[in-house]
Amino acid sequence: MKFNILLLLLLAVFFGSVSNAQEAGTAGVSGVEKEPLRIYENRGGDFELIGPDGKEICVEKEPLRIYENRGGDFELIGPDGKEISSASFRGKVILIYFGYTYCPDVCPMSLSHLKVGMLELAEQAKEVQVLFVSIDPERDTPEKLKDYVPYFHPDFIGLTGSVNDVAEVARQYGARYFKEYVESVEGYFMAHTDAVFLVDQEGRYRGRYKTEWDMEKLVSDIQWLLNSDS
Repeated sequence: MKFNILLLLLLAVFFGSVSNAQEAGTAGVSGVEKEPLRIYENRGGDFELIGPDGKEICVEKEPLRIYENRGGDFELIGPDGKEISSASFRGKVILIYFGYTYCPDVCPMSLSHLKVGMLELAEQAKEVQVLFVSIDPERDTPEKLKDYVPYFHPDFIGLTGSVNDVAEVARQYGARYFKEYVESVEGYFMAHTDAVFLVDQEGRYRGRYKTEWDMEKLVSDIQWLLNSDS
């Protein structure tokens, strides 16, 4: 009998200590402010859930962000040697890619992905303009761009200009590039940002995408821009 009473007392002390420790730990955690969740540019989007009745529920994504401090209109030389302004494409969605015709792999792959994206857009592709801005104006003449760029899609347009003009456009959109000298016939390659820049129908910068991973998201965002008033 005495043994049972002693055992009960020991158990009561033990569980009391555990309870106090949990309360103290909880109090300590509640006093710590958690950092706000990070917002990832161009991630997320529409998705579907299955409701209790077995039917799909579409959850609409938030509107695309407008970046006031990036992008902007520019003028460069088109494939016919004439100046082309980005403002002339108002009413269309613009996709801008900074690359060069001597690029051995990344540029052709990205342009091929953009071609597939245009095919996915079907009839809506008429409302989208892809601009390939050469970061190698010393070698990429208007004539060379006229032969190279439409090979991927007949509606794609290649643009070039002076070294300073191209550098300014790249700065506006946050694209980086530099020469890498090599011992080959080419003499040098261009290391550059591999991204597509999305501009809406009013000329506003709406985001950047990697064609290798973000193509589905890019097509979805283009459709959202074309089907909405934002």
